[in-house]
Amino acid sequence: MRRLLFLPVLLALALAAAPVHVVRPGETLYRIARNYGVPLNELAAANGIVNVNLIRVGQKLVIPSTRPSWPAAWGLTVEPWPLEQGRMAVFSVPAGVGALRVFNLKVPVTHGVALVPVPADARPGAHPFVLVGPELRGELVVVSGGYGHENIALSEEKNALLDRRKIRAEKKRLLAACGPWTAELLGLGPWRWPLDHVEETSAFGTRRTYNGRPGGWHGGIDLRGKEGTPVYAPAAGVVALSDKLYVRGNTVILRHGLGICSNYYHLSKRVVEEGQRVSKGDLLGYVGATGLVTGPHLHWEVRVMGQTTDPAVFTRPQLWRRLTPVAATP
Repeated sequence: MRRLLFLPVLLALALAAAPVHVVRPGETLYRIARNYGVPLNELAAANGIVNVNLIRVGQKLVIPSTRPSWPAAWGLTVEPWPLEQGRMAVFSVPAGVGALRVFNLKVPVTHGVALVPVPADARPGAHPFVLVGPELRGELVVVSGGYGHENIALSEEKNALLDRRKIRAEKKRLLAACGPWTAELLGLGPWRWPLDHVEETSAFGTRRTYNGRPGGWHGGIDLRGKEGTPVYAPAAGVVALSDKLYVRGNTVILRHGLGICSNYYHLSKRVVEEGQRVSKGDLLGYVGATGLVTGPHLHWEVRVMGQTTDPAVFTRPQLWRRLTPVAATP
């Protein structure tokens, strides 16, 4: 009986963390990859290394694995594996787990599933997580999202309009509009793109500078569109906000459940009202150039638990196959 009582502790102790290699004098990334039997590009991606010829003595390298490191007895699966910066991961957890603590988030579980946004700036390598309930602790491996870089040139007039106090207040309002996590998922299945013609002008996760100064990363996808181009709901949802904002101009935000919200910025016109329920394909407004922008386009953003994540993932069937255990509302 005593052995059964200590089973969770024994399982936690049995966890083998992702292997870490400390670079020694004279080693190359190629040699390390060969010694561990992993492809060079995967080793570089797992550690955010752009130039495979530049590593330093004493540097700690996470050795990626195609197999998670926790015991099979946990009954835990994580897809995709390894996790990628800025993209969604679906955790299928055993009975008795009520939430997941990871990336400074506490993600609730519904129908045995937790939808976890990996931050776009998550450090490549090992990250701890906790299954709340049995309190089992493990490690995840995050690899680089392979994001590019771009510089945004702002005119002196536009730059002078950047009021940090207003920017902070606007972000606070956006997060409040996305609202708390709810177990109801409004519609199940791949989302459509919000424009009929899809042409990206700036991808999600792109590392940005503004007039040469660091500015974080791009939290959404910019889609090319002439002023007046219709913008459609990608999935069923409830309008959480419809208003004209300081930076983002005419804005519509939809709540979709499970902590998911989708945001549409710089519209020329909004045609929905707060509290209105919309279906996939319903008109939300029209492309414009309102707010602090350099020209007409649609900025499409998706947040989960307040964290920006790659919107394109929601248009792919793979994510929704993993979410089938979640009860959908017609």
